[in-house]
Amino acid sequence: MFEFLGFSKKNNKTKILIVDDEPNIVQTLQDRLEMNEYSVFTAANGKEGLEQAQKEMPDVILLDVIMPIMDGHEMLETLRKTPGCQDICVIMLTARSQTQDIARANACGIEDYIVKPFDLSELLEKIECIVEHRKALAR
Repeated sequence: MFEFLGFSKKNNKTKILIVDDEPNIVQTLQDRLEMNEYSVFTAANGKEGLEQAQKEMPDVILLDVIMPIMDGHEMLETLRKTPGCQDICVIMLTARSQTQDIARANACGIEDYIVKPFDLSELLEKIECIVEHRKALAR
């Protein structure tokens, strides 16, 4: 009925921001997440990712480390200092598996650190767990 009057239902879809400079990975993730009813936004580097995070206020960010302009660590560190963005859930999704990279990301309060190549079904399960946990905390 509300659509008839020119109003639409509020979109309660979970928002996910993918920040990665690999177009194939971005497209694969976007397609799969949208098939699972997520609202997806993308950025090709950390600078664009910060802009999108502030604009869209995503529930979860999937963040690569190795990117041009601003890498994932720089974006994450800046995000954690940005008013309103400090509590956004971040999953690092990267080829970097060195201990110092993992420790640097963990120091900024990430939800998970997943090394590429990754299992897409496992990633979707982790996202769902994070989203459900956040909903439970909000109640």
